[in-house]
Amino acid sequence: MNIVESKYAAAAKRRMTPERYEHTLAVAESAMEIAGMHGVSIQDAEMAGLLHDYARDLSADELLRIAGSNGLIEHEIERRVPVLLHGPVGAWLVRSELGVENRSVLRAIVVHTVGAPGMDRLARIIYLADLIAAGRTCPIVGKLRLAVQGDLDQAMLISLAFSIRYLLKRSKVIHPQTVAAWNYFLGEQASSRFEARG
Repeated sequence: MNIVESKYAAAAKRRMTPERYEHTLAVAESAMEIAGMHGVSIQDAEMAGLLHDYARDLSADELLRIAGSNGLIEHEIERRVPVLLHGPVGAWLVRSELGVENRSVLRAIVVHTVGAPGMDRLARIIYLADLIAAGRTCPIVGKLRLAVQGDLDQAMLISLAFSIRYLLKRSKVIHPQTVAAWNYFLGEQASSRFEARG
């Protein structure tokens, strides 16, 4: 699939600002690269990367309307911070408007903002690609770009720790799913260390 000429890229371009569309192309490229390193479908990575922000440019009212009408609100925090709904709403729109049925792709879109326990490799790749794609300048970009070449669970811990610290420093709400994701990947790392010791 040619990344720029695909029907998914065309659909994303129609829904997004030019800046958001450039970001989404960068995320798709980054996701494909990481997928290649970890034996994950490059086509799925491209599709999820292209569509991860499908609903990001919708207004707060529109996000709440679509999410409320379709049972997508899972926590009260999402009503207080509607932008957190752009993943679930985006996945719903991608399925209903574009006919995407790939569960792994849809799940990656749903959780790419707040994370989740038990994320499969594609979901981890999209979450991380969103942070390290070309144009990103957060303080941990360099560290994460190295980390994704090795252990995706460790890369998730680095990114989640950064996100949680960022929100705490600014006295912002933290979605419970982000905390649950941190606890999950911390447990995965502990299990890996235990297994390595035999």
